[in-house]
Amino acid sequence: MVNLAIKRIKQVEKDCQKKLSDAHLQAEAIIQNALKRKIELIAQARKETEKRMEELARRAEEDARRESKKIVDREKEEIRNLEEKMKPRVHKSLSRILKEIGIQLK
Repeated sequence: MVNLAIKRIKQVEKDCQKKLSDAHLQAEAIIQNALKRKIELIAQARKETEKRMEELARRAEEDARRESKKIVDREKEEIRNLEEKMKPRVHKSLSRILKEIGIQLK
């Protein structure tokens, strides 16, 4: 009877060790899957971030071009306005200088 109880205890102990080993393997598999999923999510997040950064860079470049074009257009307009203002003065000054040196324009 004692031998039977000892055999039964050893069998239960062996079953428990097997269940514990299986549980460790399952836990390890779960952890490996979680790590794999985490790596996939990180890669996906990096791709998304890269796409958004490229989009932001593209938009910033377009905005900079538009702003630069506006500035160039404004400066051209200012130069045209100054040229228009200066034309009569230049002609008068040129006429006065030519008169002073004795040259007349027809």
